[in-house]
Amino acid sequence: MADFVRRLVSGNKARYKDGDLDLELDLAYITDRVIVMGYPAVGFEGMYRNRREDAKKFLQHRHGNNYWVFNFCPTKENSYSADVFDGRVSRYPFPDHHAPPLAILPLVAREMRVWLDGSPERVAVLHCKAGKGRSGTMACSYLLSLADAPSPPTSGGKRTKKEHAKLRAEELMNTMPTDDNVETDLRAERVDHKADDPIKAELANVASEASSVQSISPAPSPSSSNGHSAKNSLSHVLELHTQGRMQRSTSPNKKPKQGVSIPSQRRWLYYWSLLLAHQGPSGFWPLEADVRVHPSPKVRLTHMSVRMRELSGVKTGLVRVANAVIDRTSLAKATHLRVSTVKNTQSLVWVSLARYDDDFVEELEKWEKRTRSEDGDFGKRNPGSEHVEGGDLGNLFKSDTWDKGKMVRSFARLGTHDEDSVTEESTKDGKIITHLLRPLTGENWELLRNDIETTDGNTKVPAKDGIASEEASLYDATRKLQNDSGVVVDANREVRAKLYMGQVFMGWFWFIPTFHMPPRDAEQQTVTLKLTRQEVDFAVGIGSHIVDLEVNLEWCSESADIISPPERTTSVESREGKGEPAGVAAAVEAVASAGTVGEIVEAKQAAED
Repeated sequence: MADFVRRLVSGNKARYKDGDLDLELDLAYITDRVIVMGYPAVGFEGMYRNRREDAKKFLQHRHGNNYWVFNFCPTKENSYSADVFDGRVSRYPFPDHHAPPLAILPLVAREMRVWLDGSPERVAVLHCKAGKGRSGTMACSYLLSLADAPSPPTSGGKRTKKEHAKLRAEELMNTMPTDDNVETDLRAERVDHKADDPIKAELANVASEASSVQSISPAPSPSSSNGHSAKNSLSHVLELHTQGRMQRSTSPNKKPKQGVSIPSQRRWLYYWSLLLAHQGPSGFWPLEADVRVHPSPKVRLTHMSVRMRELSGVKTGLVRVANAVIDRTSLAKATHLRVSTVKNTQSLVWVSLARYDDDFVEELEKWEKRTRSEDGDFGKRNPGSEHVEGGDLGNLFKSDTWDKGKMVRSFARLGTHDEDSVTEESTKDGKIITHLLRPLTGENWELLRNDIETTDGNTKVPAKDGIASEEASLYDATRKLQNDSGVVVDANREVRAKLYMGQVFMGWFWFIPTFHMPPRDAEQQTVTLKLTRQEVDFAVGIGSHIVDLEVNLEWCSESADIISPPERTTSVESREGKGEPAGVAAAVEAVASAGTVGEIVEAKQAAED
């Protein structure tokens, strides 16, 4: 019965059956040396996830002490002592369903590489909660850093430790040179060969898949400086992970669901592939000397536009929620936008902008620079660099300093300004409503928030654990903008844009502006980032009516003031959530309000990590 429940929770993910131990685990070998699995749980959670003792028994039986566990869960989500796996655990926490701070990718890839290079018998075991999105993103980050394209597991990872040792011995004997070619081999060793740079370029593979992985406009075209084709590619690694982690469809014409399916996480892997190929934005993650000469570049987000289909197909109850919010909104009163003048009264849309805690990202980027290989290989660690006077990378997440409380913090909002901000057009597919969203000043936002708070309780959407795992919505404290000319952000920093209709979550997406911007010396200083609904994370419920959206960005002076989240008084208050009341919108509730059981199940499956 317990295994049946676990299979239901695993959904479309592959499971591993070990006949010797009579175990079935939510676990898969991506390669012979990279394993991903669901969270090793205890207590009631162990009834529907991997039992912790079973996971340890399996790893010990198959790999002895040659495994190292990488845990990507924040302590507020799930936690356990490293002693559970005899101290062989590293933590790199970031929120469920989210893209991480980008600097986590090289730190994880480098530590995995150091561990696996230590012995051919070693394996890396990655887990988050469901063992899919976060674990898959990090597994792919490591695999992309390899010079040669990784291969699927030779026997599904089913060899025991002794079998692996025997195979290695046979391979070694087969590669021993004969007496006839020893002299030739020695002579070849004296030739000075220039080694290929690992993942030197994604070449046409990455460039052509930019439209399928993400709409990057404009983006540098990866190319190989040494004239050789790349031996590894993003498309290959993503497919390898999907093949290993997801169940094969019973229908020969149906492809398995993607392993790394969240668009923002796939976008992050695209960024990472560019950095590995040395095709990233100029000056990204500069060393200290470069920082003193060239301060961090700034970008102004001037406006966004969101196109949506008319909401006629959404359940009547959910439409009443949107209507009630629109009818009573103080934004309309404050800016002379009367609901009666808006042709479609179902569609007031606003956006919350957020990013990871600044101190957290600065600490990660400091370690990225310290541990980067001296030859410039982003995927390789400089030996000994993880230990410096006054700091140790291994201690970075030993406490819950960074991940017990909220990790993502809001700093600004966008919304409609006047009656011209909402327009309609008729198409062969129905009516399309376009929302032009510009920065909201503090006064306008306070009026809107206060009025939504006093809306009839029947229109509220209660907060529960769901897709929106990092609460950020109506009640988040932000800086009060003095004007609506634009929001200035660090071009090299992660930004999350979270879309709402009233209190109902519609989807979000993460991006790093500099990867989409033209060169600073280019004649064109502005760019429009275009995303379809498929490129927005968790666009379900009302969000399924999104057609596409555009984000308008422009370079601005390096002296411009960046908009930051409000200062936290103390770390204790931060952990207690003071000044940052919990949000009220979660996509699962939006779908539940919208209708059918099928839609709810689909949303829950989409929300799997």
